[in-house]
Amino acid sequence: MPLWYTLDRKKISNSLGRVSAVARHAGKPATGPLEGEDLETQHWEDARHWMSIYDDLIRFKLGLLERVKEELPKLHPIAQQAADQDVTFIETQMEGYHHRLDLWYQRLWKLHGLWLDPNGRVVRHQGKAAALTTREFELLQFLLDHPHRFYTTAQIAGYAWSDSALLPEEVRNYVLRVRKVLARLDIPCDLVNRPGRGYSLTFRNA
Repeated sequence: MPLWYTLDRKKISNSLGRVSAVARHAGKPATGPLEGEDLETQHWEDARHWMSIYDDLIRFKLGLLERVKEELPKLHPIAQQAADQDVTFIETQMEGYHHRLDLWYQRLWKLHGLWLDPNGRVVRHQGKAAALTTREFELLQFLLDHPHRFYTTAQIAGYAWSDSALLPEEVRNYVLRVRKVLARLDIPCDLVNRPGRGYSLTFRNA
């Protein structure tokens, strides 16, 4: 085996080894639960605990992938092909972590008494209720389904409403309306905006 290949593979393996080893040792499918998870828990503290674990895993993998992808162009083409397989493995596993995190967010909404009625476009939280327009309801439902991710105005228009022609000003107007609903019903989350990243629904710490 050529020396350059051995050195390049070792360089990539050092970067990827930690996550890959954990994943393969666990022997779980990409969307499977970790040991000890119980989505039927009645304690919101448990939900926050698992959300924190998955959030840390996702953050770690994102940083790892960024570092590895920076090194890939410097490698020999054959080493790049081998490293691409590891990158694909990690990306697939990260999608599974996102799925589990979404499930825990949904569980947390239920434990906090948050419920959306699609028939009447009504959102209820701990005895309070508010009727929403179609676009407001679809926006809130989309954000609740993907609460820990950031979306630009263009992405929101496409994903939440399938209307890529909607102007950014119109999207921001609906975001403002949903913010008022969250505040009026005392829902413990914030619709935050990060320059260059977009909007995200974040659950407020207890």
